[in-house]
Parts: sequence; C-alpha cells; structure tokens
Amino acid sequence: MGAGWKMESSVEEVLIKISGEVDFTGTPELRDKMHHFVKETSGEVRVDLSELEYLDSSGLASLIELRRMLVKDSRTVKIVAVTDQVDRLLNLTQVKSLFGLT
Repeated sequence: MGAGWKMESSVEEVLIKISGEVDFTGTPELRDKMHHFVKETSGEVRVDLSELEYLDSSGLASLIELRRMLVKDSRTVKIVAVTDQVDRLLNLTQVKSLFGLT
C-alpha cells in the first residue's frame, strides 16, 4: 500500500490528512505537496495521521521540516490523531511535544 494524502483549507481549519505508508520512496512528493499547501494557507496546521499505517525516518523528517517552516512564519502545527505505530515512533524519537502531543 502506498501513501495517500488529502489537504484541505477552510475558514475553520487547515488540515493535512496522511494515510497508508510513508517511506523514503513517497516522502519527496509528500514534502513538496505539504510545502506548496502551507504556503497557500494561514494559521495553525492540523495533521491527522489516524490512517497512517507506517512512517519511516524520512517521513518523520518531513513533518519536522514542516514544523520548522511554519514556526519560521509564526505559525503552529498540531498532530490531532495517530495510529499506534506512529505513536510509538513519536515516543521513541521524543518529538511528540513538538506537535502538541503528550
């Protein structure tokens, strides 16, 4: 299974929903899409990973890069839902607090 993503912007929220598997083969395209998307929006970006089955270090690096890009523009990013696998990775790498998770 490959990766899938949906990016939506409305008056209420800016949402990126990522599903499937994100590894080094799909990360460059995802990174490009996220960067373009956030440049077209404003405010906090919410990231839904509730349907993401697998995330490797390159995918995690893309999320950290997204956060760095947003912070530079005085914006925030918050992960609003995760799968068990992604939660374990975020715990192991100690980056949960960067994305508003405890």
